[in-house]
Amino acid sequence: MPCDMARVDEVRLLPDPEQHDLLAATLERVNRASNAARAAALQRQVFAGPALREIVKAEVEKAKLPDGFVRPITERVAAALQRRAGKQQRFSTYQSLTLPASAFKWTTSDRVTMLTASGRRTVAVRVDKHRGDLRPPLAGRPASLVYRNGEFELVAADVERDPEE
Repeated sequence: MPCDMARVDEVRLLPDPEQHDLLAATLERVNRASNAARAAALQRQVFAGPALREIVKAEVEKAKLPDGFVRPITERVAAALQRRAGKQQRFSTYQSLTLPASAFKWTTSDRVTMLTASGRRTVAVRVDKHRGDLRPPLAGRPASLVYRNGEFELVAADVERDPEE
């Protein structure tokens, strides 16, 4: 399958121990705030729009998260509420979080400045040396912060994934 240019759809983050703890805490706090917002929205019978955003904003403030998390949490809670038939599934502790492209700043190909629970932090990334270019991976694309097998990755959110993978 010929391809003019290799496209990077995921990168492994290489956080130092302090950054690793911060990224884990970010997912924990975001998922706790998402659960609280979902519960409050269900209680008030709010499923979308500005009213949902206000509920999320209040929970983000309670969790002491930066305002940059309001939009992604509102979107994920709204999506969860659309599937409101039956039991409402909770967001798990380390469930991935999709952030807009504006949450990331790729100044080089081996570092990304990203939104965390304590503001923006610069984290090293592993770059595939076989790609053949020095452009920052995932620049200008929304990405999901994923925690699996004790490691963090950024995965492009604008790519259809095979559920078998």
